[in-house]
Amino acid sequence: MDRLSDHKIFLKRLVGNYVLYSLELQMAGVILLSAMTVGGISLWFKRRKAQQKLDAYDDEAQNI
Repeated sequence: MDRLSDHKIFLKRLVGNYVLYSLELQMAGVILLSAMTVGGISLWFKRRKAQQKLDAYDDEAQNI
């Protein structure tokens, strides 16, 4: 009977470690996803600003 109770404790430890491990992976995913989103928005703003400058330059060149 002792071996059965040891086995249950072992399984409980494995499940507990798995839950913590997946929680760490989920937190890493949240951090990476938010960082990639912020980086993408930042690049979009920079590209949009550069495109607006280029369009303004083209408008000035056509008016000359």
